[in-house]
Amino acid sequence: MTITQPDLPFINKEPLEPNPYFAYDQISSYYLSIQLPIPLDQTKPARISHRFMFRDTIQQKEVIVEGGVFTPRLGETPVAISSPVKGNNWLFVNQSTLGYHFFRLFFVDGKIYRGERFAFDNAQLNDEMDNLLNGDPKVNESYFNYKDTLYAVADGIVHSIKDGRAENNGDAQDVPLNTVDELGGNYLVLNIGDGQYAFYAHCVPHSFMVKEGDNVKEGNPIGLLGNSGNSTAPHLHFEIADGPDLLFSNGLPFVFKKYTKMADFETGPITPTVVANAMMEQISIVSFE
Repeated sequence: MTITQPDLPFINKEPLEPNPYFAYDQISSYYLSIQLPIPLDQTKPARISHRFMFRDTIQQKEVIVEGGVFTPRLGETPVAISSPVKGNNWLFVNQSTLGYHFFRLFFVDGKIYRGERFAFDNAQLNDEMDNLLNGDPKVNESYFNYKDTLYAVADGIVHSIKDGRAENNGDAQDVPLNTVDELGGNYLVLNIGDGQYAFYAHCVPHSFMVKEGDNVKEGNPIGLLGNSGNSTAPHLHFEIADGPDLLFSNGLPFVFKKYTKMADFETGPITPTVVANAMMEQISIVSFE
């Protein structure tokens, strides 16, 4: 696979762009994340390496750096979960290869965290599948997904809940955020076992149907989709990670046990197709029972 300069993901280098919520470590190297897509019918590689080709603009010469030889882990599989939402015409964005979540790195306390690596945001479309809202974009109730019920994606124990935080008004992003924890707004962390934690962020305040320490079963209602925290409009930010912290953990890959693909956002409706144990493409419009 060849990646040309316009398609390179974001490169982390010193000085890191500051943020108002926490201090980054000083880093002495360049960091970037790369995905190598391999077609399902292709033989899995036993060895992977890379070669970077730079242009030294001072000495006007090409510089080639090789390294990073590794053997891919072929025995791992993503965790299969139920959907945190139900109903028709859902669009899942910013996940995996096509979203900024995958490339977000946090350099804190001598560690590199990738808490958002496989996270998604979602929206719900109208029956015509051409709009996310009907009415004033500054009003939460205009959005078709607002206050939709959220469900437990697996059996688990409610690890933590943060509640009582104000919501933004539609796409206004008008609630001040003072701490890194407030970025998630009202959120719930569900311990689903085997060192895996499911995060539900940006929920409606005082909408949680469970409390910390509760045992829940897959499919139980647990809260309502909202617009609190670092949110550009009503949506669910969802991820699974290896720790209970929204950012300072490492995201884990996951797939949905079952969904029905109804359309492609770019090309329109298709013959409904049931898909098992997979994650949809970013342009897929899907439904859940």
